[in-house]
Amino acid sequence: SLRAMASPPLEEHVFLVESFELIQQFGKQFQDKLCGVDMCVEREHGCQHSCVSTPGSFYCECNPGHRLNLDGKTCSPIDACADGRHGCQHQCVSARGSYSCRCRAGYYLSQDKRSCTMIDYCSFGNHSCQHECVSIPTGHYCRCRSGFTLQPDSRSCRATDLCNGVDHGCEFKCVSTEGSYRCVCPEGQQLQADGKACSKCRAGHVDLVMVIDGSKSVRPQNFELVKQFVNRIVDLLEVSPHGTRVGLVQYSSRVRTEFPL
Repeated sequence: SLRAMASPPLEEHVFLVESFELIQQFGKQFQDKLCGVDMCVEREHGCQHSCVSTPGSFYCECNPGHRLNLDGKTCSPIDACADGRHGCQHQCVSARGSYSCRCRAGYYLSQDKRSCTMIDYCSFGNHSCQHECVSIPTGHYCRCRSGFTLQPDSRSCRATDLCNGVDHGCEFKCVSTEGSYRCVCPEGQQLQADGKACSKCRAGHVDLVMVIDGSKSVRPQNFELVKQFVNRIVDLLEVSPHGTRVGLVQYSSRVRTEFPL
């Protein structure tokens, strides 16, 4: 019947006294409720942060960003980064129960407040690189295009002299170009198909008539050498109706024109 008459919460408003021994304890609780005794003031609570008074007792409470330790009195900061769910790409910084993401040197925090983007130092426009600027986390450096070498000032570029760095094989002279090289011949000579040798025979157009001995006094093996010599000479020439013309005359017991100019 008392519970039906009392107002909630019933556990604070309705008390069952089962023995005379509980009368004194009940009287004390009843007095505390009527008089509103602040237990945090009346007792040495030992709370590190805050003491919260309750009817006949008290409890300790921590400031935001802290949690109550097992002793029920002291407080420890909440490490919001410890659970690993922060999503920070570089570093997580815990602060008062929350966290923020931070980037390493040379990076800045992106709009999502989690990922980091490298600072483009080259975009500042003050690098003075002659060819290319390359950004790195600690700043930038200059780089030259292929065929060039970075100079001691770390900014300007000079064409690499490949003629001094490779076995070019040029018969007369090697000329360095951007990222490569080429062979040249002296005036009056032409560069051969291999791009290295020079030919005097092709310097001008000539009419060449070769006379060979085809008699029996020239043994077959020697005549074969003569033919090889003729072939090598012709191979060096630009033979055409409007260029060099070649004729061949063979003699033995009689003279015979093998082919005219």
